[in-house]
Amino acid sequence: MKKLLFISLAATLVFIACKKVEDLGEAPRLFRPVIKDALLSEGNWIKVSWQPIKGAASYTAEISVDSFKTVAGRITTDTNVHVFENLYWEKLYQVRVKAVAADTSHNSKFADLGAIKTARFPTILNIPSLSEVNDNSVKVSWTTSGAAVTEVKILLAADSSVVKTATMNGTDVANAYKLVSGLNASTAYIIFLYSGTTVRGWANFTTKAALTGALIDLRNITGVPSLLIDTIPDIASGSIILLKRGETYNISTSLSLNKTLTFMAGDDLLNPAKPIILMPSNFNIASGAVIDSIVFNDVVLRGTDYASKYVFNINAACTIGKIRFENCVAEIFRGVLRAQSQPVIITNLEMNNCIVDSISNYGVFNIDVATSRADYIKITNSTIYKAEKVITSRNNSIAVLVENCTFNEAPAGNSSSYYIDYSTSGTNNVTNGITVNNCIFGIGKNSSGAYTVRDVRANAATIINTSNNFRTSDHLSAGNDFPSITTLGISAAQLWQDPAAGNFKIINTSFTGRSNSGDPRWRL
Repeated sequence: MKKLLFISLAATLVFIACKKVEDLGEAPRLFRPVIKDALLSEGNWIKVSWQPIKGAASYTAEISVDSFKTVAGRITTDTNVHVFENLYWEKLYQVRVKAVAADTSHNSKFADLGAIKTARFPTILNIPSLSEVNDNSVKVSWTTSGAAVTEVKILLAADSSVVKTATMNGTDVANAYKLVSGLNASTAYIIFLYSGTTVRGWANFTTKAALTGALIDLRNITGVPSLLIDTIPDIASGSIILLKRGETYNISTSLSLNKTLTFMAGDDLLNPAKPIILMPSNFNIASGAVIDSIVFNDVVLRGTDYASKYVFNINAACTIGKIRFENCVAEIFRGVLRAQSQPVIITNLEMNNCIVDSISNYGVFNIDVATSRADYIKITNSTIYKAEKVITSRNNSIAVLVENCTFNEAPAGNSSSYYIDYSTSGTNNVTNGITVNNCIFGIGKNSSGAYTVRDVRANAATIINTSNNFRTSDHLSAGNDFPSITTLGISAAQLWQDPAAGNFKIINTSFTGRSNSGDPRWRL
């Protein structure tokens, strides 16, 4: 009986197993298509191709601009290549394809074949740069080609309504640009350029935010070098002084500041040149002054010699919340800022997006007496070259940050010069450390034939944090190196376009830091 029961159970299991196999039904779905050639678009079309699928009777290809929340185009074809035409210009499309079987229940699922942006409309219109847009105007420029430009329209991007129409005259056509004013600040617009009724191109832009505050606009006064030095004593603290681009303002005698001020290049869509503050004399600070901030924005600060000229040479007791140099050029000084004597207390000493060139033995920032101090010192996104010193302090700081900077011919090659030097024992601590990231250091500055330099000096308690820093093969170290710095196998002249002339465009395409180190303006 046991044997019979076992045989019966076994037979039942075999029957069930066979039944399951028989219930599998017909062949499964077709395989999903796989891309053959890369997606291609050289106009307002997209070409897509995929590998043929065995058993496919046809294919369905779709495109979308919103990752297939909606379908912008769909075709069925019996070939493995298709061109989607009459698409939007300069628009990102996604593409997918599925194989269709004779029995549609066996269709494959969709295969995503990627995304591609259609080409920009063939245009003579130039996309406005940042310097060609302000808070209420835009400089519309184009390349002369084909029929003459006759008109420009400005559309509000939000609803494509026309807000400005400007007709070209002969001068506009000859200049190949037109200024369009009367726009709103912080607003997105679209330019349309026409030759008759033919669209020659379009481009998007956004106006800048309106400048607010106590504005002192000097742009309408020209040819008066003393204008700035004459104006400063008569204006209120907190004033923003708008300087005319391309104009030179002469600081002919030492001027002691006692108020919050911003010196700033005013917008001029036809002249991008920075205004020049020429400094045969320097700025000082009035004794006992308490100042929130002094800012230089988008100006050239130029000394007249290296022996005795500074932007600031402070010899009076004062307190300043912030001194900042933004998008400036500073050149031909003994030092950019020196706290010479007295208790000069600066909370934030900052430089960003600047080029500093030809600085003598007091360097960029120099706290030259132990009774003065700068709590936070920051140099970022800047290029410093032909400078005998960079940061020097005889008193403690809270933090120092040097990031995304390019250095060459700096500091002086005498084995005792440093990029960052807290030189006085007992007052040489940086509480929260010195941080140096993403910087490139080239050759030292020639000092009687010597090029050997040192990197950093502070007391043993100061933490030095570094990452992604490089030095060229002709950077000669006398010690005190930045931790973990990488020495390259190429010289400064092999890394940069023309370092002697101040062109630090990276030309070595094998340099690993070409896209993430040094001043961003020079990166590949």
